[in-house]
Amino acid sequence: MTTNEPLLPPAYRLAPLAVGADPFGSALASADSTEDGTVFWSARPDRLDCAILLHPELPAAKAWLLAYVALVGLGDAIGALAPPVVGVEFGWPDRLLVNGALAGGIRLSTADGGDPASIPPWQVLGITVAILGDPRNPSPGLRPDTTTLHDESAVEIGPVSLAESFSRHFLAWVHRWQEDGFAPVCDTWLARAAGYRQSVDWRLNDITVSGRFMGLDDEGGLLLAVADGSSGNRTLPLAPALAVPTWTL
Repeated sequence: MTTNEPLLPPAYRLAPLAVGADPFGSALASADSTEDGTVFWSARPDRLDCAILLHPELPAAKAWLLAYVALVGLGDAIGALAPPVVGVEFGWPDRLLVNGALAGGIRLSTADGGDPASIPPWQVLGITVAILGDPRNPSPGLRPDTTTLHDESAVEIGPVSLAESFSRHFLAWVHRWQEDGFAPVCDTWLARAAGYRQSVDWRLNDITVSGRFMGLDDEGGLLLAVADGSSGNRTLPLAPALAVPTWTL
């Protein structure tokens, strides 16, 4: 039997939305009155599109690290379902790359309590993955920098199966983060990070920074070795980089 809704572990509560509704926006709109683990779900045949309302247990400065936990869980979820020819990478700080092309990403919004040392009352995590080409797009193929899972031979994956796989892998990584700290999450993320140990260009707002991608700091900032005659090193903080998605499908 098939269904348009995923079967999720007991830690989650599914909140189905009308087709075409915005799960991330819906989660934000009800964040102050929604219980932890609520999954806002929009049933679309062409992509996984959902958002999870969470109640963090860490101060805001550390809670932003959830972005890496989510991407690592998403990478494992795809890896568990896709054939070996499907290569998954991550683009800092929020992009999902499949065989070198953009296939989706995450969004993360954290309640602003004004104090980075305080625990925010909520976070909203959005997950979007292109499964098929958008049937509403009259001109597919005009963006060679994007792809879908089916275009990359992962034809057995659908939105429901991917949501179910992600829900399990995400929970496992949240548990490991809580038990072992950020180090294993960081190491696993870096193992799939596009451009790691290479020269990269990064643009944030009106600032463009070039340097060698050296890793992540304890708060998830991007560490660059900059060879421009200045200080020699630079850290791009995570929270401002997540303010607006760096990706679009």
